Amino acid sequence: MPFVLLSLAALALAAGLIVLWLDQRQRAAHSAGDAATDTLTDTGASADVIATDSADGAAEAVAPEAAEPEPAEPEATAEAYPEPEAEPVLAEEPEPTVEPAIASEPETTPEPEAEPAVEASAEPAPAHSFAERAERARHLVPGSARRERKAFGQQRGWEYIKHDSYLADEWTRGAAARGQEPRDIVAGSVRGHETLLFDIGAIPVMAMRTGAASDVVVDFRRAGEEAENHSEDLVYVREEEGFEVFATDAGVGQRLIDARVTDALSRLPAAVTAVWMEGEWVLAQTTRQARSAEWEALLEPLSLLADSARVLPPRSEAAQVLRVDELDPSRDIPEPPQPEPTGPTAVPDRDDSLDTPTIQRPTEPVVMPSRTTSEARGTIDHSSLGADEVDAIADGHEHPAPENNQARLPRRFDGGSSIFD
Repeated sequence: MPFVLLSLAALALAAGLIVLWLDQRQRAAHSAGDAATDTLTDTGASADVIATDSADGAAEAVAPEAAEPEPAEPEATAEAYPEPEAEPVLAEEPEPTVEPAIASEPETTPEPEAEPAVEASAEPAPAHSFAERAERARHLVPGSARRERKAFGQQRGWEYIKHDSYLADEWTRGAAARGQEPRDIVAGSVRGHETLLFDIGAIPVMAMRTGAASDVVVDFRRAGEEAENHSEDLVYVREEEGFEVFATDAGVGQRLIDARVTDALSRLPAAVTAVWMEGEWVLAQTTRQARSAEWEALLEPLSLLADSARVLPPRSEAAQVLRVDELDPSRDIPEPPQPEPTGPTAVPDRDDSLDTPTIQRPTEPVVMPSRTTSEARGTIDHSSLGADEVDAIADGHEHPAPENNQARLPRRFDGGSSIFD
């Protein structure tokens, strides 16, 4: 019992100490708040006094110019110092001339306000220039065009080929005039036209098969672009939608330009520098910086030009050589039938009886052998064939006893064989 009482007393003492400590802490906080309030009040009063002094100084500076009497200013100052409580009156006392003097001071705010506006307007410019530099740097990375071309073909299910030596013989105009082999080829189909996207040297080229070959070459060059490897057989036709039109036959080139060609030329992207029709192909070459966006925009107008190229005169059949040796084996081609003469001839007709032999049938039919009647012809000597050299497996005397505890397959012998049914 005494232990319990001592414990309760200790707890009460501890609680009292805690209460006293909290009370002292709360008083210290209140005293600190009062001191801060007094400090702010003193600071505000001193600021008001400083503002009053500055206003008075400005008024004194303006007073000589305005030629006002000087006794009025000492009265204002005399009232300001002994009566600190009259702060609102001091705020109204400065004359209207003080405000222009303050506004005319060199410390004006418009300049600092204008600087952030200029900085804010100038901030997007570095970001834009950085984006342009990053885009140009991405184009300069080795292999970036090849990787983007492969991705462009994979999105459409096209096939990628590293190079094709046979395509070098297909074209001799434009970018292909140097005879370089196409590389990094992506092959597919657009609107029923076989489409190829590849590089000739360092120039991206897109080609579409028209389906009909022609000997006439039509060349579209963007106005202002320097013509590389310009052929001497091309003559100027006209200018259409920013492209100078050349052709090996001026009349054919003039008749080719219709609404479809005009629409296709107007829809070509700005990256396209030249388009030409050669053989059974329509090709377009672009700048080296052309990428997926330009290739996508080029598909539709180039397919329209491939359709328009079908109006060109077809290639002469005399120049086409049919290489039968390279074709698949087939039946021999029969010779064409020769027409028989119908008029009179000096040679007498040939006797048909000389070509057909005479057949004489016997009066009595010939008896042929038959299997239904046995018949022996000639003499036959019978001889023994001899015994077998291999012993028989079974002699037929022993029969296995059936066992009832084993499964057996029932067989029925009452019917005939069904193997020939």
